[in-house]
Amino acid sequence: MSLRRVAFFQFWQSAIIGRRAETACFALIALTIFSLGASYSQAELKPEPIPNVVSLATPYPAGYAIVHDLAFGSLIDSSFSLVDINTRRFKGMISAGQFATIDFSVGRQKYYVGETIHSRGSRGQRQDVIAIYDFADLKLVGEVDLPPKRMNMVVNKSSTAITADDRFMLVFNMNPGTSITVIDLDEEAIVSEIQTPGCYMLYPGLKSSFFMMCGNGSLVSIGLDEKGQETERWSSAVFNDIDRDPLSEKAAFIQGVWYMVTYAGEVQPIDASAQRPVIRKRWWLTSEAERAANWRPAGWHGKSGHEDGLLWVAMTENGYEGSHKDPATHVWVYDLQESRRILDIELEIPALSIATTKGKQPKLLVVNIEGSLDVYEGIKGTYLHSIHQLGETPFMVHAID
Repeated sequence: MSLRRVAFFQFWQSAIIGRRAETACFALIALTIFSLGASYSQAELKPEPIPNVVSLATPYPAGYAIVHDLAFGSLIDSSFSLVDINTRRFKGMISAGQFATIDFSVGRQKYYVGETIHSRGSRGQRQDVIAIYDFADLKLVGEVDLPPKRMNMVVNKSSTAITADDRFMLVFNMNPGTSITVIDLDEEAIVSEIQTPGCYMLYPGLKSSFFMMCGNGSLVSIGLDEKGQETERWSSAVFNDIDRDPLSEKAAFIQGVWYMVTYAGEVQPIDASAQRPVIRKRWWLTSEAERAANWRPAGWHGKSGHEDGLLWVAMTENGYEGSHKDPATHVWVYDLQESRRILDIELEIPALSIATTKGKQPKLLVVNIEGSLDVYEGIKGTYLHSIHQLGETPFMVHAID
């Protein structure tokens, strides 16, 4: 046999073998698909009923938190995600309108969501409302219509509040005059509107009163009676240097005292345990050397407190005038009894906002610049884990327990 014939025979033989192998392969694939189809038809799931609501066990176990997605790219459609920080499980979501706020009452087992909507989505007649949801299944259980002037601002915890006795909800209005709408939570109805010219934000005390910061550098304190009506108004002397180094409105409430911090890092305690607030002595977060290195408070909401007398403050180095909303690279922990730092937590990813849980082993919750929620040991500073995919632009976290 010539070499040409030998080569042709070998080619032909390999082609036949290849075709046989190819045929066998296709047969195996077809058999596999048939088998999968048969298995699928035998195990086909029945359609779930719609709607299908699963209730949560209440009261919630320790470790539940609310993450606020501002939806910066589509402000008319924000949301709140309920998560379990210990199991990293998503538990549910509440949708809301633009520039929404959230308050909650553990005693009443209800959420109170402030929102603004318009009849034609992004335009039309404005409607302001407090939407009320229950803890168990996040079901809408009531609404309180508001005058259309609630303050629309980018995520600020102090724009609404619930009084210490859990009786009234307060809503800050600005149109551009400032006032407070008072809602009776027993009746779920508005009972008064209090005019507060030149003063802003809400800081409830332990009694039936709250105070507000004012544009001239003072504060005003307003007392309420059992029907939610104003009974007393008292103004402090000027103590907030608006022009040189003003206090940030972001604050932490610890053992009856509000801890505010200036943009440069000076702490201003305001004792709200009595009917009228008392302005306490200031102290610095930073040493002289740290101030020279421009360590400053940072983050969207960078303060949180604990009942054991601990304060967490989000910080960044190389700060400058206007850096107070830059992401924070560190969180410093302070012993308030001694006004000194006890821990410096260097964050895995810079923070927008922080919060802390209650209990003997508090967790530090950090909404980071990548849109995830990071969980740390609050006192040791150890990074534990992260929870991802909590919306388009999550800006704030609220610890529930």
